[in-house]
Amino acid sequence: MIRATIKRIFQFLMLVFACLSVFTVLFSQNYTPGQIDNALITKSENLRIRGQKNELIVLNQKYITISKNQNYLKGEILGYINIANMYATIGDYKNSFYYLQKAEKKIKKIKNAYLSAKLYQEYGQVNYVIGLYIKALKYNAQAIYYAKMISGQKEKEILSGIYANRADFLHNIKQDDSSLIYLHKALKIKSSPVINSLIADYYMVYEKNTDSSSCYLNNALTLLHKMNYWNIQRGQTYYYYGNFLNKNKEHEKALLYYKKSVAILEKTGRVYNIPQLYKKISSTYGVLNDEAEEKEYLEKYTKLKDSLNRVSNESVNTSIDEIIKEKESENISKKTIFLVYNIVVFCLIVVLFFVYSHYQKNKNIIKQKELETDVLKEKLNHSCDFIIDLAKKNDPNFLNKFQEVYPDFVRELLTINSNLSKSDLTFCAMIWLGFSSKEIAQYTFVEHRSVQNKKHRLRKKINISSDVDLYLFFKNLSDE
Repeated sequence: MIRATIKRIFQFLMLVFACLSVFTVLFSQNYTPGQIDNALITKSENLRIRGQKNELIVLNQKYITISKNQNYLKGEILGYINIANMYATIGDYKNSFYYLQKAEKKIKKIKNAYLSAKLYQEYGQVNYVIGLYIKALKYNAQAIYYAKMISGQKEKEILSGIYANRADFLHNIKQDDSSLIYLHKALKIKSSPVINSLIADYYMVYEKNTDSSSCYLNNALTLLHKMNYWNIQRGQTYYYYGNFLNKNKEHEKALLYYKKSVAILEKTGRVYNIPQLYKKISSTYGVLNDEAEEKEYLEKYTKLKDSLNRVSNESVNTSIDEIIKEKESENISKKTIFLVYNIVVFCLIVVLFFVYSHYQKNKNIIKQKELETDVLKEKLNHSCDFIIDLAKKNDPNFLNKFQEVYPDFVRELLTINSNLSKSDLTFCAMIWLGFSSKEIAQYTFVEHRSVQNKKHRLRKKINISSDVDLYLFFKNLSDE
């Protein structure tokens, strides 16, 4: 009995030693930059388009370790960006931002236009998916800037994807003519099934030109013949082909391609594209007077859409997250604070003396500044009207847009209680805008009593008594 036990322990130790030996050989082996780039660009891309999440993450983590051991910074950064892209694809935006930030810290140590273009392209896509369209366009513009600086012809092809992203962003903010321009720019650099499909969709929806639409769709389907069946290009192309068939009243055939698209997107992990497919399938069944199937897919759409919204809400809002991080980084020593305080006071004295001595000479400048202030106020009023409309529509982007225009209010609330939820912040924003309890109940589709109860709970969270008017409290808070 004892001998058998000793034998098993010995066998286990030998197995562990063998695994360690293999691991040591694997990671002690020297890889050339070309081998690392091939793994992180070509192999990783093949895994990405097939939606093989676990395999992609393992591959990139392996080559991140190898790159660190060999001091190959480009490989390490590429690995972080690839992992961030995969997490964004499956809706895990928090982890996506985490890896993008790791890449961003490293990229400051290296001047590489390709890496910078890839990083800002990913930042643009993630911000777009969570509804921050203005930020998405800004990041996309940075990606274009760096992509144009790339010298290598193969690496420069990334510009095609960046242009296609910009077209998508512009389409979402109703700049469809500009969107078509960027799609053709993308197509000129590299013809892909999705880009052809997007151009086809534009001609069908906006130009009512079925011949042009059919031509680009045929190009897309021809390109798919050269690709593996289970890839995102095919899934997205089948969606647009289904739309084309629906437009031509081939509803049964459209359903077939919609369902094929769902199957491919599910297998490749592109879940955030599926709700719109469920909605299309439901409406197509409605045209065919199949009420049972119409209802089933509408329920699927609602359930998945709500689920994805929860994931998005649970992922920390980019702007609010940045504010919290700024607060955490303010952990400075007392000596430093004292030094900074003295410097600030001295600067203020100098500035005040300068302003006082030159007051008469600066009258014209002050008048000009007042005029500019009036213009800014007009713009702010316009923004306020837009935000009020979002609130009345119970639009999920309401809080993001509100925070972009009135960042100080959210910052002050989080200073009082950093644990306030996105729902709490939305509720506070509606009160700040002057909505009554009755109006909040009406626009958020809840009972008036529920709004009153929520106000009561909110008072406890921010520690203010019942005799203090919430609206006046919030207005004073944002004016401080």
